[in-house]
Amino acid sequence: MTHPTDLKRQQYQRLTEIFDTARQRYLEAGGDPTRSSGSLYGDEFLSDEEKAEIRALGKQLFPETKPDSNVDR
Repeated sequence: MTHPTDLKRQQYQRLTEIFDTARQRYLEAGGDPTRSSGSLYGDEFLSDEEKAEIRALGKQLFPETKPDSNVDR
């Protein structure tokens, strides 16, 4: 197991801040505090810039890995 670098910690912290901001906006708009604040029904609580930042951070923090074709399933 690898230990996260300071940069990775900062990136993860920023990702958490964006999600917390979206949650707060959802609640301020009258959202149910016991439910998820996702955009399933077209309710958007993130700006386009925030969504782009989430995608970029996600790719950096959780890079896509290809399954090893030599591994028996």
